[in-house]
Amino acid sequence: MEFEDYLDVTSKEIEGVLKKFLAAFRKDVNRETKVLLHLIDDLIDSFYGGKYLRGSLVKLGYEIIGSKPTQEILKPAAAYTIVHGALLIHDDIIDQSPLRRGKLSLYKKLGGNHYGISQALVLGDLGFFLSFKLIHSADFPIKYKLSGFDSFIQILINTGLGESLGIEYPKLGIRAENDVLKIDRLKTGHYTIMGPLKLGAILGGADGKLLNSLKSFGENLGIAFQIQDDILGVFGSEEILGKSVKSDIEEGKNTLLIANALRVASKEQKVILNRHYGKPNISENGIEKIKKVFIETGALDYSRQQAVKYIERAKKIIPELTSDPKYLKLLNQLADFLVNREY
Repeated sequence: MEFEDYLDVTSKEIEGVLKKFLAAFRKDVNRETKVLLHLIDDLIDSFYGGKYLRGSLVKLGYEIIGSKPTQEILKPAAAYTIVHGALLIHDDIIDQSPLRRGKLSLYKKLGGNHYGISQALVLGDLGFFLSFKLIHSADFPIKYKLSGFDSFIQILINTGLGESLGIEYPKLGIRAENDVLKIDRLKTGHYTIMGPLKLGAILGGADGKLLNSLKSFGENLGIAFQIQDDILGVFGSEEILGKSVKSDIEEGKNTLLIANALRVASKEQKVILNRHYGKPNISENGIEKIKKVFIETGALDYSRQQAVKYIERAKKIIPELTSDPKYLKLLNQLADFLVNREY
């Protein structure tokens, strides 16, 4: 099986669990109060439509250690999908992003005003609580489940720290490459790759040595994933991405692109970057000027090269994770998929 086929099949399985769990949650709300049902429906709708990559990696992490197949692993996989949706709700507010998966982001759908932002924040919080409940409902040995919970919570703490650094660094004018990579490691390496793989592996009874290898694999692959994400956030297609390709620039997001462009830019190029990068309501002309600087300074090529470097580091760790040909192939294809994707 190819990785994209594995992702498609597992995503359908996860969505089935999601629908059942969220339908039960909606019934609970309906019994409590009908007033909130329209908001709950919007929340539930926001959880659907993605690729369920992180949830699929929970299942993959469980499988690569040779654990006995069980449908129960789909519950923490679905929980990871829910918490991802909750984080995106908050992320869109932080980034002031109007779109998510080709639709209005939740806070925009609810009006984009103080009411819309307030309700989106609370609904995002509900997503976190729902993810905890769903993991708690999974039938695994208690020592594995407690260890999995501990890992899951630590991943969310690291994600929060990375998110906060991503807001704080631009305010302080900190744009060094090492600082960018610290955010990428905390916010993406741990949360997007290592976190779900490790959660699945823990629930399957993985030992400490394997978990350490998963950490190294996930951090390297996650950094590559984030570098590619940041490239797409400027040079990608809004139609394919389903989100704005202006928000990273308007937000003044810390990326390898801006870090390396500022490091080697000429005086004239720095004037362009300082005039436009991190400024709200930037014009299309301003965006094109920034993109041109990223290309001319070599920042775009450098970022692509760094993504490949971290992919290669991750691939070298794969033999430490499994000797099964099926999963060796899937993990290698996962690495290629993440750095070559266009969405």
